[in-house]
Amino acid sequence: MPINFIVNDPLALASVPMRNKEPLPDRQTSQAGFTFVKSSLAALFSPGTADFLFWQSREAALTAIQVWEALNGPLKQWGPQTQNPAKLDLLPDAGDDLNAFYDRSSLSFFHHTMGGDTFFSGASTDVVAHESGHAFLDALRPELFGTNITEHGAFHEAFGDCTALLTAFSDQGTRQALLADSPDLGSINFVESLSEQLSSAVKLAFGANNPAAEPRHAFNSFKFQLPTTLPRSGPPATLTSEIHSFGRVFLGCFYDMVRKIFENAATRDEASLSSAAQAAGKLLIAGAQQAALSPRFFQSVGRAIVLADQTLNGGTNHQAISDAFSGHGILLGTMSALMPKASIAGPAPQLGAKTTALSLAPETLKDVKKRIQASAGSKLSLQKITLGDREVVQATHYREVPLDQDSKKLKGVVAYAPEPVLVGGVGKFAAVFNMLPDAATTEDEVHAFVETLLANDNIAFESVKSGAAKALLSTDSNTNFSKDHTHVIARIKGKKVLKRIRYLCR
Repeated sequence: MPINFIVNDPLALASVPMRNKEPLPDRQTSQAGFTFVKSSLAALFSPGTADFLFWQSREAALTAIQVWEALNGPLKQWGPQTQNPAKLDLLPDAGDDLNAFYDRSSLSFFHHTMGGDTFFSGASTDVVAHESGHAFLDALRPELFGTNITEHGAFHEAFGDCTALLTAFSDQGTRQALLADSPDLGSINFVESLSEQLSSAVKLAFGANNPAAEPRHAFNSFKFQLPTTLPRSGPPATLTSEIHSFGRVFLGCFYDMVRKIFENAATRDEASLSSAAQAAGKLLIAGAQQAALSPRFFQSVGRAIVLADQTLNGGTNHQAISDAFSGHGILLGTMSALMPKASIAGPAPQLGAKTTALSLAPETLKDVKKRIQASAGSKLSLQKITLGDREVVQATHYREVPLDQDSKKLKGVVAYAPEPVLVGGVGKFAAVFNMLPDAATTEDEVHAFVETLLANDNIAFESVKSGAAKALLSTDSNTNFSKDHTHVIARIKGKKVLKRIRYLCR
C-alpha cells in the first residue's frame, strides 16, 4: 500500500511535490535499524496527522540509511557507545518544541503550534536526514561526539547537513527540479536551503534575529576564521562560534565540492549530478574517517579528502576539492601532511595487515608524553589512520582543562580535549607526522567552546552521578533539562565533568 511522502521539506513542495510511493521495507535483523512507535498500516494519510508523520519520518530515515549504505557499505550497527547498537528509537513526535535531536538513544522529533498551524520537525526529510547524519558519523568516529573543541562539534552539525544534501541529491525528481531551477547549482535553491519550515517556525516564534530563524544555506560565502575570535552568538547572517553557525563553513566547502565536480562532468544532466554527489559523498566519508583530531578539524578533513581522492580516483578531483575549500578560506597544503616533522624515540610502529594489536614502543609513548607535557601516568588512545598511502598511529592524549574561569557555576568542573600525535615510521625509526599539540592552544579552544555553550544556555548545571549519563540519553530523563541543553555536569570517578548528552537540530 503506498504512502504520501514529502521528498525534501514541507516548504519545498512547490519545487518537488508530495508523492505517492511504496514504503521502504523494514531493516533486516543483521542490519542496524530503528525501533518504531505503533502506527496504522500504510495508507495515503494526510499531512498533519499522526499516521502521516509516522510514515513520513520512517521513510525519510530509511532513505537516509539507503543513501549512506550506497556510499559506505552495509550499516551493521550504530555507534559503540549507543544504548543499543542494533536499534535507535525513532520518535516522530516526542513533545512540544521547535527542534529535533540525536542523543545516542534516539532520533527525536517534535511539534509546536502557533496561530492555528502546527509545525512538525519530523515532517521534513531535511531534518530527519540531518539527525540520521549525526548517528552515521557517531558510528564512524564515536570519539567526535563529546569533544570540547568547536570544530569537532561544528563538523558534526555540518556532517548532518551534508547527509541531508546527499539524501536530496539521491532522488532523481529532486535533481531534475534542481537543475531546472539552478543549472550550475550556483544560486540559492530548495536543495541547498536546509530545514526551511522549521526555521520559518523559529522565526515566527522568536523573531528574525534568532540564530535559527533562517535556513542553513549550503551555498554560502562564509570563510574560515578562528573560532576563538568569533562572537559567541548572533543573528543568522553572522558567523559565530556556535557550532550550527560555524558548521556552515564546512557545509559550504562540501556543497562547492559537489558543484565543482559537477562542472567538470562531460554533460551537466541529472545523471552527472548524481555521480558528482556520490563521488563527493564517498570522499566526505573517507575524509571524516581518516582525519586527525586536530583543533583545525575542517582543514584536517579537507586534507584527508584530497588524499582519499588520490587513492580512490587517481587525484581526478584534486583541483575541485582544493578550490572548494580555498573558496571558504581553508588552505589544504595536502602534501605537507605526508612529511615527517620530527624523529621520536623508539622503533617505527608495526602497522602491517598482519598486526593484530595496535601499540607503540614504551620509549615512544614516554617521549610523546614528555613532548606534549602530559602527566607520566596518563594513557594515550591509539587508532590507526591513513595519510594517502602511509599508515600512522594517532596517539591521542585527553587534556583536563579546569573551567573555573568561565563561570562561577563551573567551579570545580573540568572538560577534556583531545590532543593527537601522529606517529609513523621513517625507515626503522619512529617519527611524528603532525605539529605537536600545544597545551595553551588546547586550553584556549576549550574555553572558547565553553563560553559559547554558556552564551547559548546549553549547559544544565544540575550535577548527575557517575553512570547516570547513559540514563540521561533517554527522552524521559531529559525532561528535567531545558530544551536548549546539550551538556550536563556529570560526576565521573569523583570529578565534575562537562559532558555532552545530545546534538540538537537548532
